[in-house]
Amino acid sequence: MGARIIPTGVAVAAVCALLLAVNLPLAVVHVAIAVLSLGYDMTHPLLGGIVTDLPRRPDHRGQALGLNAFCLFTGFGLVSLVFEFLLPRGFTTALVIFGVAALLAAVAAVPAFRDERAR
Repeated sequence: MGARIIPTGVAVAAVCALLLAVNLPLAVVHVAIAVLSLGYDMTHPLLGGIVTDLPRRPDHRGQALGLNAFCLFTGFGLVSLVFEFLLPRGFTTALVIFGVAALLAAVAAVPAFRDERAR
């Protein structure tokens, strides 16, 4: 299940970011923002499930989840800093760069999650 949903969720977020870079009617912007959240919702729970299944010993699940949370929030912080660095070049530029980076991440996610199967 994660083999398709995670790359699709990242791609959905990328397309929404690229749509937000275009001058669209306000109603379309509202929909794009809501669907952007859906992209996150398609990836985060599945990644949490994958991480809890990684440790060979059940007593290491807490460590795995802690590492997952650390990586997730470190990524949020770093991307926020990069976005802040890009904002002086314009909101459109920042959104386009974010959208393109997310599209590249979606492409990279296809082989990375290819072997994920529901148990």
